[in-house]
Amino acid sequence: MAKTAKKKTVKKSGDELTARGAQRRQELLDAALRIIVRDGPGAVSLRSAVKEAKASHGAVLYYFGTREELIHAALKHISERNIEALAVAWKGFEAAAANPARLAEMISRHSARQMIDDRGMGITIIELHLAAARHPELAPAIREWGRAYARISHDTFVRLGSSNPEADSALMTNMISGLVMRQLALHRPDFEAAILRPAIERLLRSFAGPKAAKTATSRKPA
Repeated sequence: MAKTAKKKTVKKSGDELTARGAQRRQELLDAALRIIVRDGPGAVSLRSAVKEAKASHGAVLYYFGTREELIHAALKHISERNIEALAVAWKGFEAAAANPARLAEMISRHSARQMIDDRGMGITIIELHLAAARHPELAPAIREWGRAYARISHDTFVRLGSSNPEADSALMTNMISGLVMRQLALHRPDFEAAILRPAIERLLRSFAGPKAAKTATSRKPA
C-alpha cells in the first residue's frame, strides 16, 4: 500500500483568514507580545506562545509557520500600531512647526504616552530592536520603521528649517529611544517635563538653525 503523503503546514496570512481565524491569530500574537514584555524575545517559542494563548499545539505553525515568523509578525504589528499612532498625532503637530518649544512639548507628550505610560509598548519596542541586533533578518522591518517616521515628520522638519529632515528624524527618534530606555530602567517622576521635553526642544532648535537659537528662551519644567 502506498504511503499517504504528509500534509505540509502552510502559514496563513492575515488576508487569508476568516474573522474567527484572524481573532485566533491575533490572540497568539498578543500572547507572544506579553512574553516579550515579561521575559524578552528569547523566551518566545512555539510551546510558550501556545501555553500563553491557551491555544492548540498546531496553532502557531498554522498561523505563523515558525517561531521566527511569529517574532517577525510581532515586530510588524507593533511597528504598525506605533506608526499609525504617530501619523494621527503628527497631524496636530504640523501647526507648531514654527514654534520649537510647542512642537517639542507635543512630541514629548506623545512619546511619553506611547512608551512610558504604556510601559508594555515601550519595553516591546526596545526589545524588538535588540532582537533585530541578534537576528539580521529583522533589520529591514526596523529600517522601514525609521523611514515611516521620516516620512511623517518630513514636511514639519522642513518648515522648521531642517536642511536634512531624514537624518534629523533619525537623530530625534534615536535620542528619544535612548532616553525612554533609561526611564524604563530608572524611573523618574518628572521625566517628561524635566528630561524628555527639554532634550527634544534643544534638538529641534538645532535643526532650525541659528535664528531659532537666538530666539530661545529659558523655560522652567512644567
